[in-house]
Amino acid sequence: MNNIHPNHNFIDFDMNISEYEIRIKSFFEEEKYEQAIEYIENILVDNSEINLYKTYLGLAYFCQGNEEFYQTILLDLCFNAEEEDFAIIAELIFNIAELKSEQTNINLAIKLYQQVLEINPQYILAYINLAQLFSQQSNFDDAVYFLEELISIKPNFIITYEKLGLLWQNINEFEKAIIVYSQGLKIQENNLNILSNLAYCYLKNNNFFDAKEILLKVIKIEPKIYQSYGELGYIYLLENNLNLTIKLWTELIDNLPLFFEKYLDWYHNNLQNLSINNEVIKLNINLVNSLKNRQNQEGIAFNIANLLFQQKNYLLAINYYQIALNQNLELESIYYNLILSLLYTQQRDKIASYLDKLSSINLHKSQLIFDLINHRKSNDKDNKNLVTSPHNYHKTALNFVEKNQIIKTNYYDFNLDNILKLKPPKTLDKNIHPSFYFSSIIELPKTFLVNIPDGRFYLREDEASSAIITKENYIIGELSPESPALSPNHPDSHPSNHSIFKTNFLPSIQLIKGTVIILAGLANDIYFHWLFDILPRIKLLELAKINYREIDYFLVDNRTNFQKETLEIFGIPHDKILPLSFPLHIQAENLIVPSFPSTIAWMPPWSCDYLRNKILDNKDIQNQERKRLYISRKNSSNRRLINEDEVVNILLNYNFEIVNLEFLSVKKQGELLSTAEIVVSSHGSGLSNLVFCQPNTKVIEIFAPNYVYPCYWLVSNLINLDYYYLIGEIIGSKHFHQLLYPDSRLEDIYLNCQNLQQLLNKVI
Repeated sequence: MNNIHPNHNFIDFDMNISEYEIRIKSFFEEEKYEQAIEYIENILVDNSEINLYKTYLGLAYFCQGNEEFYQTILLDLCFNAEEEDFAIIAELIFNIAELKSEQTNINLAIKLYQQVLEINPQYILAYINLAQLFSQQSNFDDAVYFLEELISIKPNFIITYEKLGLLWQNINEFEKAIIVYSQGLKIQENNLNILSNLAYCYLKNNNFFDAKEILLKVIKIEPKIYQSYGELGYIYLLENNLNLTIKLWTELIDNLPLFFEKYLDWYHNNLQNLSINNEVIKLNINLVNSLKNRQNQEGIAFNIANLLFQQKNYLLAINYYQIALNQNLELESIYYNLILSLLYTQQRDKIASYLDKLSSINLHKSQLIFDLINHRKSNDKDNKNLVTSPHNYHKTALNFVEKNQIIKTNYYDFNLDNILKLKPPKTLDKNIHPSFYFSSIIELPKTFLVNIPDGRFYLREDEASSAIITKENYIIGELSPESPALSPNHPDSHPSNHSIFKTNFLPSIQLIKGTVIILAGLANDIYFHWLFDILPRIKLLELAKINYREIDYFLVDNRTNFQKETLEIFGIPHDKILPLSFPLHIQAENLIVPSFPSTIAWMPPWSCDYLRNKILDNKDIQNQERKRLYISRKNSSNRRLINEDEVVNILLNYNFEIVNLEFLSVKKQGELLSTAEIVVSSHGSGLSNLVFCQPNTKVIEIFAPNYVYPCYWLVSNLINLDYYYLIGEIIGSKHFHQLLYPDSRLEDIYLNCQNLQQLLNKVI
């Protein structure tokens, strides 16, 4: 080691020291601690005074789990050590902690970093790394503790304020982040990283005045931070200051010409003539074009208003339609959308003059709006066919059967593997994205089946909210999921928060004689939800030995080819399927409800095994040629790669095969993915087929910047895949991007190809 003091007993004057160390480190890398112990003890026979080897010996025992031997060796080292030895010992332990962290052995890495601080309480990086690892495990109390400890030890170390502020920011504690960032600015008032994050937190708290002041300061300090122009322009947009919005956003686009040119070219070359609906992207393109080409003010106002209207931000849309009209841009669509916006925001008193103007331009469209207004009035008065919404809940199905004393006859629980063991994902950045912050071991909800006499099932028309309702008009919380899907035991998932309690009425009930099995869930026609939320419920029917001949109906979606194919594979009788129709609100004499495999969008180990066994059908895949696959979303309506041509060119150099899974049957998709050596894809349902991959298959998932959803990382953990991810670039600035893609689930992705190249070189 170069930094060891001459004549120190950490030095072995035999020139073989480097060979010894290389061999010892290889044992730690391969986690062969027993062999490391034997090897080091042999070295120490002739080098008993060399503290370097004693330290490695203690660490080998520690990593093996024998902390008592480690402590004995450490005490001996410390007792005989000189002052400079402690720093060297701490450095050795830190290096092994880094190695274990890279190997995703997080619990061991945490213990080792803590040992570093036992020996050297001034070791700054140990505090920072501990905070990061505790954050990854959702242990934010300990993460905060170590960063605050570091502040108390090194109060002027600015990076700690950046880290602690970002921790609070990542978990949406913006007030706490603001306090920490403000403290940091007292130490380094022009820290651009802190200033930019502080402005973002002010914006998230709707404190536009302070956000504006901070962003103006950032631009003054460094005019080339162009994202600040986009954020500041967004604030002026909210303040109806169109002149300054245009000025700043034009500056943003002018200074990022290559990116915006690629965005425009992507639309014109790939989307413009496709049959799929690209209205949302067209509105984005219109706005970018109008700014880039210096269109007149009314034209830009019109494009902004159209975006806001499409996003149902009606109040702000009204302002910009009125600006367009004030600038003498009188179009039929302006009046039509403006009147609808006023109607939707309960401003009917302002509609008349605009309706008269529309009538003079297009009598037919004005009549449509007139009919719509009268229809809404009629609906407001007529609730005679509606049903009173539930007024209370049973938290669990078990609560329901116990209260009604039917547990022995109507409730069946199953002892299936529900423990999820998670390893952190791998990426180019040492600090992983907050969406992957979970404990290393999670216990998922247990599975069961319940029979509910006179039970009801309600599914909202958008398939984002559902409810199982009992005879006494209670919902059963754990059987009534809503979107967005929340992690297990998330506080917001408590049934008291269900949206059904915020409505007065539900649609009229369709009464069904006999017994109905409920297999429907949320987003039934989405391949991922179908595979992981719906199909595994059939296993519970099998375990309960349900005789399908005694069942009158199965309520399950069968609109798509993949649904029809898998229902046949899983043995659901076609002639007994009761398809979904909306609005859906049924009541049956007997409602049989198998639980979801877990919380919606979370899958237990048994469900993956079940899917593989049913769909792969024990197909022999061991001797098949392994393939490198890129799953394209080119034909999808969202999360497409804007620069897919560049990405594909890189992947072809690595012998990847480009596949479009939507053209394959479920069986063919499963068989193809079972042969994969490496899979690369942007986030989407095609990655559901990872469940069919062989262990140790490498996965690179590409995310949109504002939609990092960990479901395929969960699948990868369950079947032991080697999972990596990359995140795409923000378009312009965070809030300019958000204006273009207010629903983060639909964001298209621009990927930095240098990052892809770098990760491929690491993975392959």
